[in-house]
Amino acid sequence: MNAAENAKVVISEIAWMGTNKSYSDEWIELYNNSGSDVVLDGWHLNAVDGAPAIPLSGTIPANGYFLLEKTDDQSVTEIEADLIYSGTLGNSAEHLKLLDASGTVVDEVDSWYGGDNTKKATMERIDPAVSGLDSSNWATANASYADGFGTPKAFNSTGTDGGGSGGDAGGGTPSPEAPSVCGDRTQRLNNVNETEGAINVYFNKCAFPQYASPGNEANYNVNFEDVLINRLKSATKSIDFATYEINLPRVVDTLVQKAAQGIDVRVIADSKDAADPHYAERFEVMRMYLEKMVRGQDGKIGTADDITVFSDSPMFALEDQEKRTAKGLPASADDIKQVTVNVGNSETTGRLFVDAEAKAAGSYYGPGNQMHNKFAIVDNRWVFTGTWNFTITGLYGTEENMQNGILDGNQNHIVEVNWPQLAGIYETEFNEMWGSHLLEPDPVASNFSTRKTDNTTHIIDINGKKVEIYFSAGDNAVGKMADLIRNEADYNTYFSIFAWSEQKLVDELKNKWEGSYNDMEGNLTGFDVKGLFDSDFWNQWWSASVDMTGRTASQTSANNPNTRWNNPAPVYKDAEARKLHSKTMLIDADTDSDPTVIVGSTNWSNNGNNVNDENMLIIHDAAITNQFVQEFNARYIQAGGTLQ
Repeated sequence: MNAAENAKVVISEIAWMGTNKSYSDEWIELYNNSGSDVVLDGWHLNAVDGAPAIPLSGTIPANGYFLLEKTDDQSVTEIEADLIYSGTLGNSAEHLKLLDASGTVVDEVDSWYGGDNTKKATMERIDPAVSGLDSSNWATANASYADGFGTPKAFNSTGTDGGGSGGDAGGGTPSPEAPSVCGDRTQRLNNVNETEGAINVYFNKCAFPQYASPGNEANYNVNFEDVLINRLKSATKSIDFATYEINLPRVVDTLVQKAAQGIDVRVIADSKDAADPHYAERFEVMRMYLEKMVRGQDGKIGTADDITVFSDSPMFALEDQEKRTAKGLPASADDIKQVTVNVGNSETTGRLFVDAEAKAAGSYYGPGNQMHNKFAIVDNRWVFTGTWNFTITGLYGTEENMQNGILDGNQNHIVEVNWPQLAGIYETEFNEMWGSHLLEPDPVASNFSTRKTDNTTHIIDINGKKVEIYFSAGDNAVGKMADLIRNEADYNTYFSIFAWSEQKLVDELKNKWEGSYNDMEGNLTGFDVKGLFDSDFWNQWWSASVDMTGRTASQTSANNPNTRWNNPAPVYKDAEARKLHSKTMLIDADTDSDPTVIVGSTNWSNNGNNVNDENMLIIHDAAITNQFVQEFNARYIQAGGTLQ
C-alpha cells in the first residue's frame, strides 16, 4: 500500500505537555486509518525547526496505533512504546511533518490546537480523514489514563471513530458543564467576629444557608483577596507570610506598603522548577512580584523598606528587560550580585535575589519539593490559612474576571483565627523554615520538607473549642486523620478533596462504611459517607475514588493496593467550572458526637503527609463544622448527589 497517496497514516495524538509524572514525559501517537499494515522503515516525523527529528521504523497495523515515547518506555506508564525517540516539543507550538520513505509529506500539523498543560490533557485528532492543518479537527482529551488525560494506543476520546469519554463508574456523574446550583453570586458575610477566640470561615463559592444551625449562616461568595488585604492592613507590628504561589498585585502592593510603614514583614515562597517549560511563564511572573517585594516601595535593593524573601531553593532574577519593565521593575537587574552556586545537582549562574536553605557552603537543595503552605500570621495574633493559593486562577479564574471583580476561580476555603497561642505555634513552624526568629533568615539553620522536626504543640483550647494543629513533613497529619475516623467517627463522614491517595485513610473509612478492611468484603453498617473528588483525579488509578466506587484499578502499588469497596459509596466527581481545590473532611456533622472539620493545605497523599511543607487544622466545633456542611451540600448537589 502507498500510504502517502492514500493519506491513511496520520498524526493522531500529541502529549506536548508531558504527563502528571513529568513535563518531560512527552509522547506522540500515529494512527493507520486503513485495512492494511504499513511498514514505516525509512519514514520520518520531523519538526520544521529541526527538533525533534525522528527516524521511524517498524510496522503500524491495519486500523492500529503506533506509540512514540520520549527518552524511555516510561513516558506512558502502562503501555509499551513502539519506538523511543529523543528531542523536546515546543511548549507553545510545533510544525510537525510525517514523511514517507520517499520524502513525501503524508500528514502534518502546524500548531497546538488542543491540549491542556494544567490537566496534562493531550491534543487529540477528531477525524483521521480530515487534514491535520484544520484547526477545528483537534480537541483536548477528556478521558483519563494512568498519567493524565489522553488515549494512548486507543480510540480518541474526542474523535469520530467510536471513542467515548472513558465512562464514570460509581456514584453517578453529571456532565462537567452542569449548571451551577447557585445563580446568585452576591457576597454574603453572615458570621464575622473580631474578638479574641474568633474563628472566621469564608467560601468563595455558594453555600446553602437553609442547612445552617440557628444563627450560623456561612460566609459565601466571598472575595478572599479583600479579606486577606484587610487583615494585612490591620498589622501594627509584624506579618509573616508563607505562599506557595503569588501573582495578585494588590496583595503584593499591600505587603510592600506595610513594610514601608515600618512593619516587620517576612515572606517565605515556594521555588518553582524554572526548568519546567510549561510553567516558565508563571514562574517568571511570580519571581518578578517577589523581586518587587525585595526592592520595597523605593524600588532599590538594600534600603530600609525592603522585604526579605526566603525559599526552599534559591531564586534568580529574570533578566528580560521588556518583561521587567512591564511589571514596573528596573530594566536591568545588575544591582543584584551575580553568583555561581550549586542548586540540586546542577551548577547555576545568575543574579540571586532570594536566598534559601543551604545544603552546604555554596550549595542549595533543588526546587523539586513543594513549600505548599498558604498562611499569614499578623501581629502574633491572627492566623490566616486554608486551601487558597494567592493567585488570579485561585480566586478569579482570569485577569479579565479580576478586573471585573468576578469570582470564577477554583473552589476554595479560608479560615482566620484570632488566638495568640495558635499564632505562636504557626510562628514556630515559620521560624523552622526561616532558620531564625529574627528579620533575617539563617540559610544554615533553616529546615524545609523532611529535614524538619515535630516541634510544636498539637492540641489547644480556643474558648472551649478543641483545635488540633499538624504540619508536614514530620507530624503525620494524615495519619492523625485516620486515627480520628477509627476512634471517634460515630455517624458520618463527608469530604471534598483535590487529591487523595493515602490508603490507610481510605481503609479506615471503608471499615466504618461496611465493617471490613478487606477487598470486596463487608455489609453496610448504617454509617453515612458522602464525598466529592476533583474531576482531574476521578479516574486516576491511585485515587481513593476508584476504591470507593468498587472499581478495579488499572495498576496497584505497595502503598495503593486498591482495596475495593463491596458497597460503592455515593461519591462523585465534581461539577465545578474549575478545580475543586478542597482538602476538607467533616466528621459527625450535625450530631451530638463531637462534630469536627479538618481543613488546611494538606492533600491526603504521601507527598502531602511526608514531603511537602503543609499545615492542617482539626477543629472540634459544631457551629464551624455546620458552616462547612452548608458549602459541602451545595457542591454535592451540583455534582449530582442527593442529601437523603
